[in-house]
Amino acid sequence: MRRILYFDASAGVSGDMFVGALLDLGASLETVKRHVASLGVEGLELRARKVERRGLVGTKFDVLAPGTGRPVDEPADGGHGHEHGQGHGHGHGAHHHRHPHRGLPEICSLIRAAGLPGPVAAAAVAVFELLGAAEGKVHGVSPEAVHFHEVGALDSIADIVAASSAFHQLGAEDARCSPIHVGCGTVRCAHGVLPVPAPATLELLCGVPAYSDGVRGELTTPTGAALLRHFCAGFGPMPPLVVQAVGYGAGSKDFGVPGLFRATLGIAVESVAPSQAANLG
Repeated sequence: MRRILYFDASAGVSGDMFVGALLDLGASLETVKRHVASLGVEGLELRARKVERRGLVGTKFDVLAPGTGRPVDEPADGGHGHEHGQGHGHGHGAHHHRHPHRGLPEICSLIRAAGLPGPVAAAAVAVFELLGAAEGKVHGVSPEAVHFHEVGALDSIADIVAASSAFHQLGAEDARCSPIHVGCGTVRCAHGVLPVPAPATLELLCGVPAYSDGVRGELTTPTGAALLRHFCAGFGPMPPLVVQAVGYGAGSKDFGVPGLFRATLGIAVESVAPSQAANLG
């Protein structure tokens, strides 16, 4: 039987939302913590908690800032933070100045040296390579010359390693996603004010169905786009599935719609015999 993950990005997607949805589906937070801990970063803590978003409940995944224990995507002004992707925000606005800038080769070396399971390390490196290629193109430099700013910060590396760990725990043979809601307007970041979707996000979504229905804000971040671009084999309506589980990953900011990224795990209908279907769920 072929297991499929189907993602609903009608409320956009960020790194923390992606991880939260997979934890909500049943991926082990302890395994995610163990994989991130293998990076050898002191003081890096992770947590997952149930939150409500406009009447619906999901899982919020947090990377906690060393020394403060506060979520790194919690803005200093007390507003609702949201991960803004790589080189221009990553939702960790209150703490950007504390994190080093890192180049793509350094990040990939850190991940490869961590002793992670092969598929987890390969996926995390591939996501960073996608980000590096997108940032390099929009800034006119080679991927190797890109300094990821906030995405190169250790908390952002933790997000991507956590996403790779959680995805591979669920054992899906295939992943698909809906058309991606990107939002509209502008976002303030390390490079100044950028249009939404941010240039790197739009670069990552080349060839992928994306839209905005007028909701103002950065609903989809570069990191979220890179994760979907790496893991998903196709984009469109949900294929016929015998649904086994549903998970919701919560974002941090209220855009006027439930800020939840939905992940559905199921068995492809063509691989289920009629006699089996009644026993699945």
